[in-house]
Amino acid sequence: MATKAKTEPASKSTSAPSHPAPSALAVAFSKAVKLVDSGKFPEAAKALETLRDEAQAAGEWSMKRRAQVYLSLANEKIHPPKAVAPDAITEIQACLNRHETDEALKLSEKAIKSHPTKGALHYLRAVAFAQNENTEAAAESLKKAVELEADFVFQWHMEPDFNPIRKSPLFAFTEGR
Repeated sequence: MATKAKTEPASKSTSAPSHPAPSALAVAFSKAVKLVDSGKFPEAAKALETLRDEAQAAGEWSMKRRAQVYLSLANEKIHPPKAVAPDAITEIQACLNRHETDEALKLSEKAIKSHPTKGALHYLRAVAFAQNENTEAAAESLKKAVELEADFVFQWHMEPDFNPIRKSPLFAFTEGR
């Protein structure tokens, strides 16, 4: 004969497990994030600075780090980084890539007046002259570039813009380098 195990009737008043109340830092973090999300960056920055300092004082390093991340975001929105103007070398190189040779020559002349010992500027001027197939000026500029920075002779060997004038005896100074 089999006996059935008695089961206790299920209690009708079972409550969900209780969750601990969020900490004051978590509540402050939630409010600060809402300020960031709503675009109130100056208010958010103040709240996040306070939160960061309180989290550090309490030894809550993960909360401090999260506050710092959002603070950085808010500060970027308050003080956006200024656009940096391209440097002369980048501008000249872009002109050369577009075969805007006259503009590249104009920019390189101006830049060389300000920085006469910068070999890259002389090299780029040589490339511009090479694009115009001005062999004498290209050789003169390349010679100056190589005097300032010897490595430009290697770049000269690889630069296709010099191909139409490369065999000129004016470039003999590059032989054996």
